[in-house]
Amino acid sequence: MKRRKLLLYGVLTLFVLLAVGWSVGNMKLYSYDNTNLLEEAKELPFQAKLPTKVPFDEMEVSNSTVTPDKEEMTVVISNIPNKEHLEIAISKESPSLKGEIEMVEIGQGIQGKFISDYSGKRSLSWQENNVNYQIFYYYKLTPKEVSKSKFIKMAESFE
Repeated sequence: MKRRKLLLYGVLTLFVLLAVGWSVGNMKLYSYDNTNLLEEAKELPFQAKLPTKVPFDEMEVSNSTVTPDKEEMTVVISNIPNKEHLEIAISKESPSLKGEIEMVEIGQGIQGKFISDYSGKRSLSWQENNVNYQIFYYYKLTPKEVSKSKFIKMAESFE
C-alpha cells in the first residue's frame, strides 16, 4: 500500500513538473534583431514599430514589401526548417477582420482584436498612434501552437 502511494505521488510530481515545463516553454519568446526592417520602414510616410520578440528561434525575413504610396508594409518572418511563418502588416488603413473576434489588452490601455482560428491562421490586430498593426500566424497543426498570450507579448515588444 505504501509503495502504491509513493508511486502515485511520483507520477503526480512528474506530471506537474512536465506541465509547468511545457507552460514555461510555451510562453518563451526569442529576441529578434529588427534593425534591417526598421531601415525599410523609413520609406513609409509615418513611423512604424516592429517586433523585437518572436515565438520561434532562428526566424528570418523571407519577404518584405513597403509601398509608401499606399502607406503599408508587409513582412513575412519565417523559421524555414520548421515551416513556421509570421506575417506582419502595418498600415494606415484598418484591416478587414473575419472570424470570431475576442477583445484583448495589449500593454497599458491598448485594445487588440484576437482571432484564434480563421482558415488556417491566428491573428492579433491593434491600432497605436493612428497606425494599424496586424500579426498573422499560419499554424502547422493546431492554432494553439502560438498562444494568445504569446501574441500579446509579441505585440508588446513592438518598438
